Amino acid sequence: MSRADGLRAHVVVPREHFSVDVSLHVEPGETVAVMGPSGAGKSTLLQALAGLEPLGAGEIAVEGRVVDRVAAPRVRTDPMRRGVVLLGQKPRLFPHLSVRENVAFGPRAAGVEVRAARAGADDWLARVGLPGSAERMPHELSGGEQQRVAVARALAASPRVVLLDEPLVALDPETAGDIRRMLRDQLVSTTTVAVTHDAADAVALADRLLVVEEGRVTQAGAVREVLAAPASGFVASIAGVNRLVGVASGGAWRSRDVLLTSADPASRALAATDGAALAAVFRPGDVRVAEAGAESWTAAVTRIEPTLGGVRVHTDAGEVDLSLDAAAGLAVGDRIRLRVDPGLVRFVGVGVGVGVGDA
Repeated sequence: MSRADGLRAHVVVPREHFSVDVSLHVEPGETVAVMGPSGAGKSTLLQALAGLEPLGAGEIAVEGRVVDRVAAPRVRTDPMRRGVVLLGQKPRLFPHLSVRENVAFGPRAAGVEVRAARAGADDWLARVGLPGSAERMPHELSGGEQQRVAVARALAASPRVVLLDEPLVALDPETAGDIRRMLRDQLVSTTTVAVTHDAADAVALADRLLVVEEGRVTQAGAVREVLAAPASGFVASIAGVNRLVGVASGGAWRSRDVLLTSADPASRALAATDGAALAAVFRPGDVRVAEAGAESWTAAVTRIEPTLGGVRVHTDAGEVDLSLDAAAGLAVGDRIRLRVDPGLVRFVGVGVGVGVGDA
């Protein structure tokens, strides 16, 4: 058994409409984020890794030790003996135990002497930003404080792998930001799989990102690289960018009557083969309402959504962020002309080309 192996898993779990079938390898001390649409199988993946969901097929190994395997010889390790902890959206603290005793529970269950376990709990409480809170009861804490205690309790058990199932989703933005920073500091040397719906969590916490859609990994790589080159509409939505699908045409990108060029050398190289399926990627904030001219296109307004800085205008050919003044008088069904500077456009390859309206 070697810590150098980290977490290796091939998880297959049948579900009603599809099977979750995900392979992953997390290096020791690495954090891998998992994102995907609701119902894609992300939580099922974590439940299987934790031993709370039986595998239909596959194998899970923690630091080189197989803890779950369906094929002969069958292995099925109890969740408490895997060296894996799962931290979810709810802290689930023991209500009858003090904060100190909650955190000391794992070490004490593992045979650590009471005084040492309590001293370790006090140390962890200080590390998660709650010094002096050891004698308080869970009901006396705010939601953010309870989640900090849950993190301390999880890490005090010296887990080999930590699984995070959207632990920040129920917190207000300020508290979530504080705990995100704390998690980043405390998980720096812990092998971690973090399911999240927030790209900010992935960027702040993770080294790599896996995108799971309908039970399969559809994109994987360094977090910023995946978000910069979305392979699906879902990834484009979480990255906050337009992803319009068309084909290469004369070194540019085209879909119907829309033609875009890019100043990026790698993008131009992708567009060198006419007919190759390409996606044009650019931010809504980089789009401008324009007069008729080269590389501008006409789009129909489909929805107008208020934002903190103005409005986001959704069209059948991309989204554009406008100020309140610029959007004054716009209505659903109006047609507007848009343009984006070639220096702000990237092209990425896709499997199958479809029209702009299908992106």
